Amino acid sequence: MTTRDKVLEIRAAEPNAQAADIARTVGVTRERVRQILQQAGLPTEVGGTRGRPRQKAALWSSRKRKGNLIRKRLESGQPYREADGTIWFFVTDLTPQWGQVIVSTWSGAVKTGERIYPDIGAALEAEV
Repeated sequence: MTTRDKVLEIRAAEPNAQAADIARTVGVTRERVRQILQQAGLPTEVGGTRGRPRQKAALWSSRKRKGNLIRKRLESGQPYREADGTIWFFVTDLTPQWGQVIVSTWSGAVKTGERIYPDIGAALEAEV
């Protein structure tokens, strides 16, 4: 039985089998499996297999890290600037514990939006 026959047999038996799994079973590369499937006119990708999904915990931890960084910067009285042009300001009236957070979005030199929150916690909950 040829490699081609083995690959097509596995795909026929398991239509959702990943190319990497087929390759390991047959003993060839993923690329060779992709070529065989393409020559046979079969789909080379199975639904939902493109890229690696991020884990919820990793997403939560990166959001938490960003929130902590923003909080620290605002509490020290400095603005926080994001790469997309969003600028966070903490504006105090009389004392540092009372104030408002202003989140401004910019496109070049043009302000495209502004949101005002009563405190840092509310701003972080809504924006991050």
